[in-house]
Amino acid sequence: MARIETDVIVVGSGPGGATLARELALKGREVILVERGRWHKWSVGRLSSLFTINKMVRSKEGGLMSRGITVGGSSVVYNGNAYDPPTWLASEVGIDLSEEVAETKSEIGIRPLPEDFCKGWSATQRLVEAAADLDIALTPQQKFINPEKCDPRCDDCMLGCRRGAKWTAREYIEEAKAHGARVLTRAMVERVIIEDGHAKGVKLRGPDGADEIRAEKVVLSAGGIGTPIILLHSGVEGAGEGFFIDPMNVVVAVGKYRGPDHEMTFSYASEEFVESEGYLVGNLGSRVLSGNKLMHLLSLRGLLRPHQLPRMMGVFTKIGDTPGGRIHADGTIEKPYSPEDQEKFRKGTETCKKILLKAGADPDSFTVAHNIGGHPGGTAAIGKVVGKDLQAYAAKNLYVCDASVFPRSPGRPPTLTIIALSKHMAKEI
Repeated sequence: MARIETDVIVVGSGPGGATLARELALKGREVILVERGRWHKWSVGRLSSLFTINKMVRSKEGGLMSRGITVGGSSVVYNGNAYDPPTWLASEVGIDLSEEVAETKSEIGIRPLPEDFCKGWSATQRLVEAAADLDIALTPQQKFINPEKCDPRCDDCMLGCRRGAKWTAREYIEEAKAHGARVLTRAMVERVIIEDGHAKGVKLRGPDGADEIRAEKVVLSAGGIGTPIILLHSGVEGAGEGFFIDPMNVVVAVGKYRGPDHEMTFSYASEEFVESEGYLVGNLGSRVLSGNKLMHLLSLRGLLRPHQLPRMMGVFTKIGDTPGGRIHADGTIEKPYSPEDQEKFRKGTETCKKILLKAGADPDSFTVAHNIGGHPGGTAAIGKVVGKDLQAYAAKNLYVCDASVFPRSPGRPPTLTIIALSKHMAKEI
């Protein structure tokens, strides 16, 4: 048996794990960061990322979702949108992250894209104007993006950023390494070692021969799907329940004018329905629509009218779904939707159609891609599996710090919240 010893083990290198490793390393703590994936380089920003970095999974009910299995986790292949924590995290759970959010925004340079950056996006501006005519404000989104490095004609954020314009957790990992943290890649954690009610380390399979890491503290940051699987293999009851994914419907239609041509997805969105109706809406850019164009071309309508393809445009709706799903120890995913969720989907999809119609869409051309998951979480929730300090009820010195701990869906991208939560946690452990 090969054994390594350290002060803190962090499992998972996404926004949560990378931030925690960095913060602790900066304090002089001895940290080992364990990542299942590789440090992919060539495939970042290329279509090959869909077969190397992205791991596509489906629920029993057919819901499709993507996981970033690479150093940096899903931050490598996200749209770079930054949303403040939901208000209920402070008012109901009692975790105020305002200080950490402000620090993160300043540190990374989170801000909306500049106005002149978007001037060439004629199709996107038509959607913004159409929404305004319906008294719906599609506004520029706060981004983890440096516009000085970003090409406004690129819509490859979901494939990764070759220009280094989009922040990813890899930046924090590099800082952690520079301050002494050790990073193990291609290392699959199987379970947490729990002895006498205390976490003592992890069992893993890795290329360097080590199969056990012992530590004073263990932090799981393997995401809303990966974390509960490890917890279940470790005998932690209640893990895997309460699963949500912030699913979306993608609504596409054929318009009167040319659709998005080198324009950025999720650059504009409206949050005005998040609190009242449980959904948000946002624009689709070139890359996402290109996939829908292919599906349209393969359909009967597409074969008959291929000249429509350049005029395709789209809007998506993302809902905050009820935490009614489940992750099983073998990785099987159950994610049914409640009547409340179905109503959110219906209202959000209708809002998308109204915007598209106002922008000149042909009412007979609508197609909807249903149930595409975005942000898995809820599977080690505060109050059920972990306490307010994010320590597991089942074992002392075992912590969880990722979207798994959210007791319900925030209904919006959680990256900024997870980073702030990790900074908050690093002060306590």
